[in-house]
Amino acid sequence: MKYLKRTLGVTAVAMMLLSDYAHAAEQLRIGTIKSSNAVIITNKTMMAKKVAGDYANYTLYVNDKVMIEGQPYYRVQTSENIDNAIGYVKAGDLTIQPVKTVSPAQQTVTFKTTTKFYSFPGGTERQVIDRAAKDESMTVDAALKIGSSTYLHGTLVTGATGWVEAPVTKAEVTPPVQPQKKTESTVQVKAAVKPTVPAPQPTAPQPANPAVPAPKSTASAAVTHTTVNATLQDAVNRQMQLSPKPQVSDGVKWKNAPTDLVKRYIDIEPLINDAVGKYQFLVLNEPQGLTADQLNILLQGKGILEGRGQAFKIASEKYHINEIYLISHAFLETAEGRSKLANGVTVKGEPTGKRFYNMFGVGAYDHNVLKYGAQYAANVGWDTPEKAIIGGAQFISQGYLSESQNTLYSMRWNPASPGNSQYATDIIWASSNASYIAGFYQQLGIEGGKYHFIHYAK
Repeated sequence: MKYLKRTLGVTAVAMMLLSDYAHAAEQLRIGTIKSSNAVIITNKTMMAKKVAGDYANYTLYVNDKVMIEGQPYYRVQTSENIDNAIGYVKAGDLTIQPVKTVSPAQQTVTFKTTTKFYSFPGGTERQVIDRAAKDESMTVDAALKIGSSTYLHGTLVTGATGWVEAPVTKAEVTPPVQPQKKTESTVQVKAAVKPTVPAPQPTAPQPANPAVPAPKSTASAAVTHTTVNATLQDAVNRQMQLSPKPQVSDGVKWKNAPTDLVKRYIDIEPLINDAVGKYQFLVLNEPQGLTADQLNILLQGKGILEGRGQAFKIASEKYHINEIYLISHAFLETAEGRSKLANGVTVKGEPTGKRFYNMFGVGAYDHNVLKYGAQYAANVGWDTPEKAIIGGAQFISQGYLSESQNTLYSMRWNPASPGNSQYATDIIWASSNASYIAGFYQQLGIEGGKYHFIHYAK
């Protein structure tokens, strides 16, 4: 991958843990994260981390045990597909139950009371997506035993599909041949016969530190919409004509992304009402008005970045950039404050012992990130972490956050002019950053300020 600069995409994709974008996970289990403060390791090599946040409120797939720094961890996912991996969570922070496929004891269930449908076997209240009415019937097509409970998957006469725990109370069951009494079940709904899990829908929790004052302006989100001339298929076709082509990574190496996967990440409409996906459309050239103390909550334990909330606040106000986005960008580029480039590098020809810092990978060519990133920092005088934060914000503001490309989505895909002036070749760059940013808003207990949604022509 050749960039004029080292882009966010290089680090962001490495965080996504994809062993094969269409590969199902091994040794599937079902589980939950015990606490919203549990740590998720999103990249084992760089030890990039984030807090679990609202993922703690969802039932997840758990699989593939690994050892990290001598401790057992499991990979957690929002569906059976590794493409939907969140990261690795320490075994002690998980409640895990084994999963076994079993034969359904009944083929039809008739509900005697209103019954909740879920999107996930053993799902939580957050995963209720519908309710079956009293006397409504469900055709059962699969069953899973999770721990000591059995869950049935089936389809209602309306076509809705989902999961229900069985047995709960006795219900009438009508097998294909002879009617007989069986037990009732409580179903979870799903969009396909094969179990899938929708992206977690975070809600705003209480601020991590009640002593920190509330932000100046987060009362309600302003939402605008724009329709571009290109159709969705036009945009996809243009991406596939580029050289290099859109890229996907398994965390180790890059490869050309297939057309159907590119289309999935370009498609805007499923993201608009998604509590995480919508952050791809957060307006980034609007400061959130947060205090340095609030920002320092996000920077706790983040290496060279810890305690530098004031620098991010100054950068945000001076260059009119969303400060949470700036922190997200810095985290991704510096392995959360731990990279060599972030911690200062000496440069040949500069005063002995003087170190230069680069928090956003500016000027860091891929073939020698450390050398060229440090040289750029020396050229512009970033000889303190604060100068690198504020100077990097200036570079981002002047180079990327134009009025036509002021969201993660538009920076990545440039829907107004597909294929031109795009920030990265990584197809999940905007999605990865949106997840990070959504987590930060959750941690602070606030909502993003302004959103600008783009729609493709029909």
